[in-house]
Amino acid sequence: MKTAVLIYFVLLSLSLYGQGRTDSIVAIQADSTIVPFSIIEKKRGKAVSINVGLNMAMRGFNRFVLKDEYAQINLRSMRNNINTLPVWDTNRFTTNLAGHPYHGSMYFNSARANGFEFYQSSLVTAAGSLMWEYLMETKPPSHNDLWATTVGGTALGEVLFRWTDLILDNRTTGLERAGRELLAGILSPTRLISRLMNGEAWKTGRFRGNLLYRSPYLLELYSGETMTVVHSTDANLWSTTLGTGLQYGEQYGELVEKPYEWFQTTGEAIIGNEGFHLTQMSILGLLFNKVLFQNENTWVTGGLFQHFNYYDIKQTGNNNNNSTTTLYISEAAAIGPGVIVQKKKNEVKTQFGAHLSGIILGASTSDHFKLEDRDYNFGSGFSLKLSSSFQFRQKLLFALYAENYILFSWKGVNDYEKLKNLTTDEIDFLNVQGDKSSVRLHLLGLNMKYRLNENTHLIFRARHFTRHTVYKYFPNVDHNSDEFFLGIGMYV
Repeated sequence: MKTAVLIYFVLLSLSLYGQGRTDSIVAIQADSTIVPFSIIEKKRGKAVSINVGLNMAMRGFNRFVLKDEYAQINLRSMRNNINTLPVWDTNRFTTNLAGHPYHGSMYFNSARANGFEFYQSSLVTAAGSLMWEYLMETKPPSHNDLWATTVGGTALGEVLFRWTDLILDNRTTGLERAGRELLAGILSPTRLISRLMNGEAWKTGRFRGNLLYRSPYLLELYSGETMTVVHSTDANLWSTTLGTGLQYGEQYGELVEKPYEWFQTTGEAIIGNEGFHLTQMSILGLLFNKVLFQNENTWVTGGLFQHFNYYDIKQTGNNNNNSTTTLYISEAAAIGPGVIVQKKKNEVKTQFGAHLSGIILGASTSDHFKLEDRDYNFGSGFSLKLSSSFQFRQKLLFALYAENYILFSWKGVNDYEKLKNLTTDEIDFLNVQGDKSSVRLHLLGLNMKYRLNENTHLIFRARHFTRHTVYKYFPNVDHNSDEFFLGIGMYV
């Protein structure tokens, strides 16, 4: 598709359009008073050069160190890709729906850390993704990679940008400074590269050096033991879980002026015999909102939200059935309206939320489609999320929530026998979402937290997962599992 290069330069031009300065930036003193900070110029050349350099470095590593076949690019492969329509690829779930959004977040933050606003940075992300898909691989460009990298990368990128802005502090020195820079660099490598290039990584001063107004936040770290009950095998599975959650911004009584001035995010991983395994990433980011009702105790707001959800939960059978199944749920590119109702009275705070989203790119477990690293179906559809919470005297939090997804795999396999004899080129251009099917995924959860002191609390969580898949060529499949978590958390 020859228009791909044109689209790349159009997106890049749009992202670079405008005056060379951003809105006024402020820095925060130790006593939290706000002090005017210098207005930052958009460093257009630096943002673009970091993205191009990132793609070239990753391509070089894949080609010369890993010696991957798909990295052996040349002018012929580039020309072929430019004239090729995108396909659905066969990479593993983690690569496509966690790795590519993280890759996209690096594109996003190369722009964000150099003075670009949210939507401009999104266009830079799209341009970086197009460059990678059409010029940096011998394989054909991928539908799912373009969506996951651009839209998922934008969600993850803004969250990581605001998170690193809370971590970085130009007033610190020594080991503390090195630790802050390293942690921020792990979360957002291109922001660290930007700070190294302009000398901010070692510069000290009277102020933190934030690029954003310092918003209220609540950061939680927790760990504990998780027991999973798989009903199809009657297996009880134990694992050690590590998690973190961040609630950013104050929504009660406030209107957001820019995207993601309010968001909530959660990440979880387990540590077991197979090492570190990411099991969940969830983001709900507010793009803009409007007050629907307000009085002294009640606040009702409606808005437009961006959704990103990723679940990769391994479920192994018991001693008599060692087969492994995986619960996949992905909502990599999704957006939709939502309503949040908050009420405060005396020492009790309640909240109710309802969110509907249209899913451009999602994915779920397949019982039949197994090709190279693919064991899941891509799809598009809808999600509905409901939540309610009750907090008593800052001591006890009780929350109920439900997540419901409906995904349709429109372009599926017609002849499964042919899958067994496909050549590598035929697999690359097979271009199917998986099985022709529709799936309903449900998550029903209960959370309870009991505060032991100002920073520490006990956590109990119970979750029920249900999957009902309707196949065109196979019998329907139902899968149910329960999960129980008991652990301890702390606010930092």
